[in-house]
Amino acid sequence: MKAFRTIFTGLFVALAATLAITSCNNTATKDEQANQAAADTIKKDVSLTPENKNLLYQFPTPFEVTMMLQRAKAGFIFNITNSPANVTKYSTEKAKALNLGVYSADLAYAATYNYVDETNKFIACTGKLANDLGIAGIYDPTLVDRVKKFNNNKDSLVNMVTKIFSSTNDFLSKNNRNQIAVLVAAGTFVEALYLTASLNQVAADNKSISTVIFRQKDNLDKLVTILTAYNMDSELKPIGDEVTRLKAIYTNYGLEADKKLPQIKAAEIGDLTQSVRDSFVK
Repeated sequence: MKAFRTIFTGLFVALAATLAITSCNNTATKDEQANQAAADTIKKDVSLTPENKNLLYQFPTPFEVTMMLQRAKAGFIFNITNSPANVTKYSTEKAKALNLGVYSADLAYAATYNYVDETNKFIACTGKLANDLGIAGIYDPTLVDRVKKFNNNKDSLVNMVTKIFSSTNDFLSKNNRNQIAVLVAAGTFVEALYLTASLNQVAADNKSISTVIFRQKDNLDKLVTILTAYNMDSELKPIGDEVTRLKAIYTNYGLEADKKLPQIKAAEIGDLTQSVRDSFVK
């Protein structure tokens, strides 16, 4: 199985720089100026219909999936998340927004399972990318200390992370940052589905986790509908094409609710989701 062949190393290389992200003042640093110069030319004049905008800003948080995974008794495997060390390699606006979504799903995964140290790592990653994207004021310097205080209190940890997701969404909506919000939603959905499919391959009895995958069909359909609005955008269309590939999960493998999936089919779904996810995190 491809998802487990890689042993991540150097996980903490970028964290020293990322923990202080919100202390930056309004004067752009050289790195920020370089990042701005490297930003993708994402069309800003694409208008979403009221229906699609409503779908976008009511898109479920990754907790919908991670809570189902916990109830299905799936385990926590840090090595299938996106390595925190990767955060420094995302230089374009598109890559930063996609991986803000990816790390948001990883953050929800760690918080759901009450892994405090891992939660802090993903807060650092999401905070850096949010800061780079101009999503100010969401990740304040007290977050890491607050997470430490929530040790052994999963509900408090989950509530805090939920508020982070809500605040980010509100900021993007109020500031009409629809394109960024679409990319974040795509990254979040794909990473959560990838985590689920990866865990499904190693489950002794995958009926419950296969059901978690099955229940994401409606959200996938919503995401594809939203992305269709950007079919004429050369930067976002490839994202839509990749996400659309995931529809095969629900047509080609006999996936059903409350039904065990043959191991070979679970592996094929795992390979497909990893392929799409890898196109986001590369």
